[in-house]
Amino acid sequence: MPYHRGVQFVSDEDDDDDEGTVIYSRISSSASLRSRLMVTKACEPKTITTTPGLLGAGETETESEDQPLRQLPTARIVNSSGPLIPPTTLQQRLTPLLFSFSRWLSIVPAFLGTLYNIFCAIFPPQQSAGHRIDFIVSVLWAILTGYQCLALTTGLLRRWRVYYTPLPTLIRLLALQAICWPATQITLSVLDARRRPAICWAVIATTTCCSRAVQLWVTSNIVGGKEDPDRLSLRRWGGRRWDWNAVAWSCVFPAGVLYFIWAWTLALRREFDSC
Repeated sequence: MPYHRGVQFVSDEDDDDDEGTVIYSRISSSASLRSRLMVTKACEPKTITTTPGLLGAGETETESEDQPLRQLPTARIVNSSGPLIPPTTLQQRLTPLLFSFSRWLSIVPAFLGTLYNIFCAIFPPQQSAGHRIDFIVSVLWAILTGYQCLALTTGLLRRWRVYYTPLPTLIRLLALQAICWPATQITLSVLDARRRPAICWAVIATTTCCSRAVQLWVTSNIVGGKEDPDRLSLRRWGGRRWDWNAVAWSCVFPAGVLYFIWAWTLALRREFDSC
């Protein structure tokens, strides 16, 4: 059988008529073409790379979860006369007001629910199956809901201020309210707040406490400055971690106290109704 030696093919087979060894030689044209392609490819610049300083650097880079996003430079107003004018103080004064207004919007459903339950506790609806004591307990659950909603929104605002510029932060605050308000209304409608007000608001408050616990974990890598607590930054060590002491006192303890009060009010109501 023929075998390859360099660029020649040599046949070892001998013919009976002693014609000799037949040698076939061939120069491969594909070898030179392959070498030219490899040289051309090596000389071409990379269009996508993650090496800083090279062409296309940064196109495939992604921000890590615990790294703050790069802040965009502050926009400047160009005057017709030529010099650059820094932004006015109106934006600096308006931004905190918008943040505070959007943050306090989180308590609107709980605030309206508190007023409604107080009114029903004083003037029980005739068509309602709930007892007066149920509306009083619902007031407590609604107050806890408002407190946890405000704390949840405040904690997320601290995180968003580190990661995003003011406009995306404001959009996220409003989007959070756009989710929480309908969720509260759907819960009250599905569980029928007129018949079982205490159950509805207990479910809402308990769910909010769970969300608050998750928020404590999400924002556990956000720390404030020693001299200026409002200057927020990322923790340089450890990342996120569960602070079970904070979860217990901020979420479990207040909900547990209300469950204890609710259980005793139901027991006392049955005793007085049976008398």
